[in-house]
Amino acid sequence: MEFTDEQIAIVEQQIAEAKAQWESDILNPVLSERDDLLQYKPIEKSVAEKAIEQRERELFKKELSIELKANGLEDFAEFIQVSNMDELKTKMEALNTVLEARKVNTAFVPGDRKQTNPYEQAAKNNDVVGMIGAKINKLFN
Repeated sequence: MEFTDEQIAIVEQQIAEAKAQWESDILNPVLSERDDLLQYKPIEKSVAEKAIEQRERELFKKELSIELKANGLEDFAEFIQVSNMDELKTKMEALNTVLEARKVNTAFVPGDRKQTNPYEQAAKNNDVVGMIGAKINKLFN
């Protein structure tokens, strides 16, 4: 099938009109919406900025470790998750309070371990002769 130059021109004109219609109806609104949304895109950090942030995180971990060691709490380092030193101070105070309360509660408290004298031992064993002997010994000693 052969087309004349006039027919080819008409088809090209119709394609150009359809393309222009598509650009105005579909493409341009999408592009304008994309341009509006680009203002909310986060700024990409440079390699140097990323390296500085990494060093800051490492420095904070070291400061955290030193502070915990200074307060005798290095055993709890893996349980303490903080983002700044103020948070660390409050958590360390709370942890120290709990640990002090635990020390008091776990300290040795003698129960029914009072000293018994010979009289009480004899009374406990229902030994009347031993009770009298303990009283007599107490009088002469």
